[in-house]
Amino acid sequence: MQPRPAAEAASAGRATPGTGASPGAPATPATPLTPPKVVPPDRKVPGPRPGEKVRRVESVVGRDTSGGWRRIAQVVVGNNSVHADGSEIDEARTRAVFSGSRRIVVLGCTGGAGQSTTALMLGHTLAGHRDDRVLAVDASTGDSTLTSRIIEESPETLTSLLSGLGSVSGYLTMRAFTTRTPSGLEVVAADTSTGAEQRLADRTLFSEHRLGQAMEVLDRHYKLSVLDPAPALAARLLPYADQLVLVVPASEDGADAVAMTFDWLDGHGCSDLRRRAVLVVNGVSRRTMSDVEQAESVARGRVRAIVRVPWEDELAVTGEPVELDQLRNAGRRAYLALAGVVVAAFAKAQAQPVKDRELAGDPPGARIGEL
Repeated sequence: MQPRPAAEAASAGRATPGTGASPGAPATPATPLTPPKVVPPDRKVPGPRPGEKVRRVESVVGRDTSGGWRRIAQVVVGNNSVHADGSEIDEARTRAVFSGSRRIVVLGCTGGAGQSTTALMLGHTLAGHRDDRVLAVDASTGDSTLTSRIIEESPETLTSLLSGLGSVSGYLTMRAFTTRTPSGLEVVAADTSTGAEQRLADRTLFSEHRLGQAMEVLDRHYKLSVLDPAPALAARLLPYADQLVLVVPASEDGADAVAMTFDWLDGHGCSDLRRRAVLVVNGVSRRTMSDVEQAESVARGRVRAIVRVPWEDELAVTGEPVELDQLRNAGRRAYLALAGVVVAAFAKAQAQPVKDRELAGDPPGARIGEL
């Protein structure tokens, strides 16, 4: 499987979106080369007024006959008024059938956005609701990694997997490099030992050829792979993404972080991938709603969907293993909605001609979930 050429021009001197695992906490934006500029939406779109209840996307899909009920599908969960209706639709989307394998890259728009936590919870949700094998690849470094939120059973890491790709002859040998969590999600652990950042930047170990080989191995054994990259690898993994999930914290810096990330993606030739992306606004609470709406106003019409994830105390404690059943119902519903929106694009593309694995996806304003 070859990467799409649109995102292969990764400029060495560009600023890269940050990573992090603490949802909802105030975050310090990654420092751009130029002052961030809030980019207005491509089109003026009526957004929710203060106090107006935003409809769940599944309550609208299939009912609109005008062809343009919104320029973006807002999947809003966790506003202290979550209802049971709609979860069946989210679950049905998450279980949707599609052929082949798919890769999902999760990127934080700024440091502390909750990138690693989002990748892990998305992986748990997909694994818990699908019969396929689902893998999370922790390609980050530091203390707040995805790996720090699971109980490891394998001493192997991403570095040792890349070094030993030639020994992976089947699923059993691949399984030796992973940890299986209670949800069924398998995880390739991060390399957090001394010199890990230098190894991630090593173009010999992490050469384009070796990265391509690694993706082929993952595709052979896993239906869905969720990739959680460090900044040093982010631009190099974008060509392999079938779906991009962007994560922004519910903080006053969120709008600028979204604008800066969109500029960065477009500058790296990833405009199409950005248009098909799903934006996660992480750590939403009543106190942060004005910041949430500001960030969404920047993204509206420029991504495929927005998912709000509520603040969760369990996720705020970094470095502790966490599973979905530890979250409140609102949090579990939010991640199920995210998983459903992600898989819906894969299933919808199933009925369309696919050339070189290029997913048509849903353009801004498409009705998510019309399978």
